[in-house]
Amino acid sequence: MMDGHGTPAAPVPRGVLLALDDDAGILRAINAPGSGMTVVRRCADTTELLSAALAGLGGLAVVGTDFDELDRTVIDRLSRAGVTGLLLAPDADRERWSGVGWPVESYATPPAEVCARLQAIGRGRTTPPEAPAPAAPLASGQVSQEEVDLWEEFEAAAAPHTPSYSPLPDQAAVNAETASARGALVVVWGPQGAPGRSTLAAALAAGLADETILVDADVEAPSLTQLLGLPEDSSALATAARLASRGRLDAEVLDRILVPVSDGCRLLTGLGRPGRWRELPPAAMPEVWERCRFSAPWTVVDVAGGQVDDAIDDFTLEPGRGAVTAELLRSADVVVIVGAGDPIGVRRLLQLIDDLDDDIRPSGRVEVVVNRVRAAAAGPAPQRAVRQALARFGGVEEVTVLPDDAQTADRCLMEGRSVLEAAPASPLGKAMAELVDRIDPHSGAVARAGLASRGALIRAIAALMRSRRTRPPAKTETAADDGGAANTRHHGTARVTGSADGGDMRAAAIGAPTPAPPPPPQAHPAVVSERGTTALEAAPTALTSGGGERTDQDSPRRRRNGRHRA
Repeated sequence: MMDGHGTPAAPVPRGVLLALDDDAGILRAINAPGSGMTVVRRCADTTELLSAALAGLGGLAVVGTDFDELDRTVIDRLSRAGVTGLLLAPDADRERWSGVGWPVESYATPPAEVCARLQAIGRGRTTPPEAPAPAAPLASGQVSQEEVDLWEEFEAAAAPHTPSYSPLPDQAAVNAETASARGALVVVWGPQGAPGRSTLAAALAAGLADETILVDADVEAPSLTQLLGLPEDSSALATAARLASRGRLDAEVLDRILVPVSDGCRLLTGLGRPGRWRELPPAAMPEVWERCRFSAPWTVVDVAGGQVDDAIDDFTLEPGRGAVTAELLRSADVVVIVGAGDPIGVRRLLQLIDDLDDDIRPSGRVEVVVNRVRAAAAGPAPQRAVRQALARFGGVEEVTVLPDDAQTADRCLMEGRSVLEAAPASPLGKAMAELVDRIDPHSGAVARAGLASRGALIRAIAALMRSRRTRPPAKTETAADDGGAANTRHHGTARVTGSADGGDMRAAAIGAPTPAPPPPPQAHPAVVSERGTTALEAAPTALTSGGGERTDQDSPRRRRNGRHRA
């Protein structure tokens, strides 16, 4: 930079923010003449640090990891404000702070080396440069680069010092080594209106692989805890986010906070209220997803539906409510978009797909699912009508259609189990199994659903046969007709015929138990006459030998009216 007389102007020192408990040595090193930097604020807490950064007082910062309330969220907001810098941490904690995005040095690093590292960061480098080669003689009147920019002098003066840190590994090599160990991430998303995202997410987690992690990241209406019949305790997802923001989330800690749901499926419970969405800072959530990827082959995340709002607040530089969902959509391997199978649900689904911009457009596979498709809402051929509407108005050719099986869904909700776990042989379970095989062809969900269907049929047949074997014996009831022959009334599956005295009895139904012979004829109830004696005492009962029909003498009514006398 030249002044008005054409001579090089002195460079303006870079402002540095200090957030350290003991900063005397570093303060003197930074403010030393010729360092090109100056300390503009010694902050007492994170609030003052963020305020100075938002005000634009400095572009560099040296922050201690044991500083008050320092976490990934603070580092993220400092970066959004245009501040970069260096972290100082104890030797035992350097590894867990290495993933926050800023270089990490030890507290035992000499102040001169901290100053040299900060100069390199200010120049956009991660390490101080090597010692410069001897400069060539300058021509008369030529201005050297060192006189124009004093940063090169400062870097050359700091070159003999050996830094106490090791260079960062090549990120491409690290990704190549860990790619095989990372699991896949599936995000279940869709329009508003409860089209069945949580039900489908639970079914996918139950059918994808032997070990899966199901995450309830819905910040609007979390429901997986109630859907699976689990007690609503503290949010495991919020706990993981807090630990990740301070670099304390590892595989062992994550395994302890996961809740077992079924064989091989574990749940990371979500927030209890929509107002707690700030407990999931976007700066810490990528660490949570990475830990989940390394802990299971598949991670299924249920997110809030509707448009994604991830705009940054201009005053606080905080990301919006939908920042976590936007980051998941960008980084997921598979995005399942679920809509309802009625005219309103299909319209919302088409609008959601059409409003996807390049900033949050999914980078992985996209599976479109239409749930609760029924003839009452979509016409006589509902599946064909839904497919034609999505292909014509949205250009979506591949669609998975799930039938409206309210009875199965309600039963699974009452049992607290997913559809592929409780009812894989149902129409809804078979359709979901086909979707699972589309996402992971090696899962074998359709084959398991077929085995469950055949098993259910065999169990139903066996239950029917047991009920037939344990059915009570048949009962018969005979009554005399006008001709004296015994009539037979049928009960159950047995039919018994024979004479009134039980001389001839045959079972018509094969396998029916043989009934016992009928009891001997009983005397008719006594009829009391007007004189106080019974008719049976006055005249003995006479039965015909053929069919048990009473004679006229046995009728008390006829004796009373005088037509027949003994």
